[in-house]
Amino acid sequence: MFYRLIVNLRKPGNQLWLMPTAGALLALLIAAAAAWVNVFVPPSFLPDIDLDTLQSLLDVIASSMLAVSTFSLSIMVSAFSSASNGATPRATELVMSDDNTRMAIASFISAFIYAIIARVALGLGYYGQNGRFALFIATLFVLLYLIITLIRWVHTLSLLGRLANTLSKIKAATQKPLREVRLRPNLGATWQGTVDDRAKALRHNKSGFLTHIDLAGLQKKAEDSDCYLHIMVRPGEMILPSTVLALVQFRSNDDSEQALANMRSCFVVDVARSFEQDPAWGFLVMSEAGQRALSPAVNDPGTAIQVMYDLMSLLIEEVETDEAQASDSGFDRLSIVAIDYQEWLVDAFLPLMRDGGHMLEVNLVMQKVLAGIAQHAPESGVRHAAKEVAEVALERAEKALVFDADRQRLREKHERLFA
Repeated sequence: MFYRLIVNLRKPGNQLWLMPTAGALLALLIAAAAAWVNVFVPPSFLPDIDLDTLQSLLDVIASSMLAVSTFSLSIMVSAFSSASNGATPRATELVMSDDNTRMAIASFISAFIYAIIARVALGLGYYGQNGRFALFIATLFVLLYLIITLIRWVHTLSLLGRLANTLSKIKAATQKPLREVRLRPNLGATWQGTVDDRAKALRHNKSGFLTHIDLAGLQKKAEDSDCYLHIMVRPGEMILPSTVLALVQFRSNDDSEQALANMRSCFVVDVARSFEQDPAWGFLVMSEAGQRALSPAVNDPGTAIQVMYDLMSLLIEEVETDEAQASDSGFDRLSIVAIDYQEWLVDAFLPLMRDGGHMLEVNLVMQKVLAGIAQHAPESGVRHAAKEVAEVALERAEKALVFDADRQRLREKHERLFA
């Protein structure tokens, strides 16, 4: 249950309200704490700040932050629309999770709430002489923080929602789970045994996409139930009520049904895929951005070519040896199905070879990129899959290209790269 709560709180849509809420509580605390300064210093010890000065400062913050917050929210919505129309709707959540955007909006809303609360408290005579001075100092710090935040926000606005920025966010979101998978291809599952005919099938009672697997939770439940699990699915797969999530080998059948019910909660199923444990989803989303660029309405092969170079840089990136050694610990009661490397390449390049098959420049770059992957990818499965996908891409292109010289040039390029 706690794992699911953390997963839900990490969703970009939930993070949008979490930070403003936390900021509002902090603003309330600061405004209230200014009156407690009398506990630490004698009354009338600090300089006397004129009430009108404080009220003017707070009025400026309240009025300006309300306008800035409204403007920032409209900019954020426009950025979501730009990312959806320019790249792919699946990239919207990445723009939504931009740290600078969330921090700026949370800061503006928090400053507005702080100013309103402090203004009301001043009018009610809540602060004494020391309290007004403490509030004045706190307000100066708030103003300084807002100035810094506004400067950073202007820089963020120059990038937010632009296609290049969106593509870099997709790449970064794909890179993180890809590194994790390369560090631990089995996600930390180290059990080398096999299950027999007595193993019980674990199924889910929901349909959707598997977004997360809580392997630490499964390990704990396996230890408590004295059993072993062979996980049959990986994050990103579509789950139906008939899908076998895992085969569970119990030493004793006592209370096995209750144990299966407890283990089911470690598999998080949602209506949409997630980037966190699913690098294949990142490849697919990146490919969608390239597809849109190749559509007749956009006709931007340069973006599709950039997408292919980004895909290559991800697939040939090697994991540092010391990082792999640091992640060597695992779960000795769990095993998991192997990665389907063919799926990575198909998800990434099949849509591009289909929609760009009639463009010679796209096909030439695709052959070059796939050759680079076939030569430099750290996994043999990826290298082998790249060669197969290159053959398919060549065959598709030769049927789509109408000029004989283009077909000949592409064939020669392929033979030279894969000789």
